Amino acid sequence: MRLAFLLAAITLMVPALTLVTTKEGDAAQITLRSLTISSAVPGATSVTYSYAFTLPSNTNVQSMQFNACTTPVGTCTPPTGQNVNQGSQQGTNGFSSTTAFTRDATGGGGCTPANNVLCIKRTQATAETGAKTIAWNTQTNPTTANSTFYIRMTTYSDTGWTTSVDAGTVASAVVQTLTVNARVAEILQFCIGSTTVDDDTTSVASDCSGVTGTSVDIGTLDPSTINVSPVSTNGGDSKNGVAMLRTNAENGATVAYRAIQAGSGTNHLGTLRISGASCNGGTVNTDSCINAQGGTQGTFTAGQEKFGMTIAGVNCGSTTSYTCVFASNSNDLAPQTNYIGKSGNVYCTTCNTADSGNGYAWDESGSAITIASSTSSTIKQVDDEALMLKFAASPTITTPFGSYSVQADFIAVPTY
Repeated sequence: MRLAFLLAAITLMVPALTLVTTKEGDAAQITLRSLTISSAVPGATSVTYSYAFTLPSNTNVQSMQFNACTTPVGTCTPPTGQNVNQGSQQGTNGFSSTTAFTRDATGGGGCTPANNVLCIKRTQATAETGAKTIAWNTQTNPTTANSTFYIRMTTYSDTGWTTSVDAGTVASAVVQTLTVNARVAEILQFCIGSTTVDDDTTSVASDCSGVTGTSVDIGTLDPSTINVSPVSTNGGDSKNGVAMLRTNAENGATVAYRAIQAGSGTNHLGTLRISGASCNGGTVNTDSCINAQGGTQGTFTAGQEKFGMTIAGVNCGSTTSYTCVFASNSNDLAPQTNYIGKSGNVYCTTCNTADSGNGYAWDESGSAITIASSTSSTIKQVDDEALMLKFAASPTITTPFGSYSVQADFIAVPTY
């Protein structure tokens, strides 16, 4: 979904990930399965699907089948518009041999290539077991927004897909709205929105279905001050950004963002900028791009051109299944280095030197940057904990007049 600024705007899009347990015939169950997709936009092409899994059987893997379906088990209905029968291996890790897999357009045995069926093989007799990863590029996502798809994986010990060894199912979703519901045993709900809440205890919403608001406006920027959401003057809409997560992933989940690169203009394509502007490289205060703080967090000074984001605190107002108090460090979803608004689990308001805050960061490169995680928590499951996202900016006296905006994908990845 999009968060549109009038003069300084953030547009947020919500990808999501979940896994499904299944059993393929008499094959052993693949464990610790996960699937990370490089884009969750419906119908997106040139997407990389990265599979991580642990093989229970100690035998050679000479062919594999990846079967995309709308359900985790039973009759397989291909997801509308999805095409996995293309592309090539982008990378592997953990395999005993570096011999690459190749796509086979003919198939054989138990694997018949189709838009929803990818057959890959290699000639390599080395026995394989344990944790593996394999990435396959040039995949096409389903075209139906807010839909979940399942990839049924099977390994074979021969090059003809006749002797199956291990099997398991992973899942993901393509979404454009605020809520992702994975209606299976494994649960994931992840949503992005805006809210007038500005603390860590007031409920933002009962769950993702109640998260509303599509814009955050931090008002007219002035070199005499630092605009920090929520802004209630000079055109601001008194709102913060919010990212709410619910998952029962036993190995935790991560939340990341990726600055989308503007489709036109030059330089600084992933920060606040006038659409289509030709900006200069480096730190320049007279072009139509506001300099991003970068990946290392820092405090802002009024009149020095900067843009950034931080997590003011983790809101536990909607958490009901366990005790969650940000101030006492009993929340499971924890902000990560460079996105901790204020040290000591204290909710920050300006998140800058005025309230002993740590400042802001914004990586404009387009790389996925993790901002929060529950993987290190004693209890890794998360019940409707919400990251309160504050955005801050200040121009110089020479920053050109205009309407500035930036877009970002927010991504949640649970591991079961």
